[in-house]
Amino acid sequence: MTRMIKSLLLFSFVSGALYAQSLQGNVNCVGAVVEYTYVARAIESPEDSANGVGYQVTGSWPSSAAAAAGMGYTRVLASFEIGDTVTTVLVPLVNPDLLALGGVAMDVDLNDDGTFTINEGSTYPTTEADNCSTYSTVPAVSENGTWTSTPGYDHPDDPYVHSMGWGISLSDVFAQFGAADLVNGQYGVDYGVGTDMENWGMVTITYDDEAHTTPSELEIFWEAHDGVSSGLGVDDDGLKNDFVGLPVAPADTVTIANMEAYLAYVHEDTSLWWNLGWTGSDDDFFPVLSGPGHPIDPSDDSTFEVDPFTGDTTPAGIITANRGYLFDPTGALSGGDGIPFSGDEALAPTGYFFTFNFLEASNVFAGVLDAVLAATGDLQASLTAAADSVAFIYLDAESSAAIGAGVGQALYDEYAACLGAGGSSDACAAVFEKGPTATLLAVQSACDYECGVDDSGWDFDEEYETGRMVFEIDNSCVPDNTTQRVNTFWVYTGTTEVDEDAPVAEEFTLYGNYPNPFNPSTKIRFATEKFSDVTVNIYSVLGEKVATAHDGELSSGTYDITWYGLDNNGNKVPSGVYFYEVRSDNRIQKGKMLLLK
Repeated sequence: MTRMIKSLLLFSFVSGALYAQSLQGNVNCVGAVVEYTYVARAIESPEDSANGVGYQVTGSWPSSAAAAAGMGYTRVLASFEIGDTVTTVLVPLVNPDLLALGGVAMDVDLNDDGTFTINEGSTYPTTEADNCSTYSTVPAVSENGTWTSTPGYDHPDDPYVHSMGWGISLSDVFAQFGAADLVNGQYGVDYGVGTDMENWGMVTITYDDEAHTTPSELEIFWEAHDGVSSGLGVDDDGLKNDFVGLPVAPADTVTIANMEAYLAYVHEDTSLWWNLGWTGSDDDFFPVLSGPGHPIDPSDDSTFEVDPFTGDTTPAGIITANRGYLFDPTGALSGGDGIPFSGDEALAPTGYFFTFNFLEASNVFAGVLDAVLAATGDLQASLTAAADSVAFIYLDAESSAAIGAGVGQALYDEYAACLGAGGSSDACAAVFEKGPTATLLAVQSACDYECGVDDSGWDFDEEYETGRMVFEIDNSCVPDNTTQRVNTFWVYTGTTEVDEDAPVAEEFTLYGNYPNPFNPSTKIRFATEKFSDVTVNIYSVLGEKVATAHDGELSSGTYDITWYGLDNNGNKVPSGVYFYEVRSDNRIQKGKMLLLK
């Protein structure tokens, strides 16, 4: 099942009345910052059941396919309750180069009558989910639409800048959201999350003049949530059907290096650094799944990142990854105290990595415990046999039996103490999960790290069946409410003005540009006697297209197209000779102009 998250880079143009601030002209997108927040929701639509959605993220070794075929191991990495944030994805396409790398090209004509045209050749990124995998696509888009606005305000510290509410009233493709009342309204009360206008938008216009007649830049922001009012994430009956496919999971690239430095310079047991297999390695490590990222140091901005929308501070080094290790030097994954190398870490004997040796010990311990207990009903004997079986992988029979007796007695005593304190048998049975760790630690102590228990110095080796296990994130479908927060940046390549006082046009005529020479802008004047598809392109002396100042349909009339001396990426072009071409349907007129600086 495929679904579109409508709207990554489309902007808020939509239906409404005329207003005092002009923003008419041709604009190109030169940057965008987009944030998606996915929050787990209750199963609602028939599509939810059809997609097999759930609330867990799992990883498998050696791969998802192998584990699904019964030839691997799968582990739950995260579980979500309804209302939990599943993941947040930030897409910082902050300049034209990054937009181009993403395949994004947005060319739009804005009109002061409340209409807009997304011109042919435009593309915008969005995401699709198929078979529980969410991935990005960049489809072509071309659309006519309408926009609406609310009265705004001039910025007190900059008379050239004006902000006002902005909204999309109806669209077949993009989110619907209202124009916020920025003058009399308040975020969180009149618009925003928890209000009657959860889906809202605004625009900030920068002008070249205090009279606000010639716009030069736009910054457009909107926030939209899944639901009937936005048109996002619902089926034809208005039931929510959105889900996020999770073939990736949060991970980090810094924990291994940080822990190695901590062991080498801070940790009291300086011998531990020497004893662990992975320290001092030159290997290129995979990311650490569920890694915490850098410890945040407020005085060092390299240790944290700030969310541009919420202002939240998060640790640096966190990424999303499809493959990675389970590395737990703090015991966080096994209910430990969160303090590195304090002695309560389940993965301590295998270098704090989930390795094949640890998996083998876990499987052997659990299998023997269940089998002996079912045959004898003697819990202590069963625990002893389980520990003995794990130790025998590394030691002779006499040594493994001694370790088995010691570990079995310790686990049995802890279980009995739990029962004596009023714990239930099921709750107290959690003590047995310590069995593999306790046994491997005892083996390690008996042979002073020489028995090969710690296989954390390399990735899994098929020949020797040891090493760090690299987990692949399985495709998981989580039903979600998606929130999109989009901030886009635009520059004007040209504006279109109709001369209402000009005589009725009787033919397609080019009147030239004025002023000429010019700096920083010039107006290209022409007339067309009929409704036609008009483009105005600017070319360098080498014949390369520099900018499109207009691309769209015009009624008969006389027009001035203003070009601001900017290319389609919003960069100022160098001084020199430029050619312009005005095309009305299949008719062409050309002219020459000189930019002086």
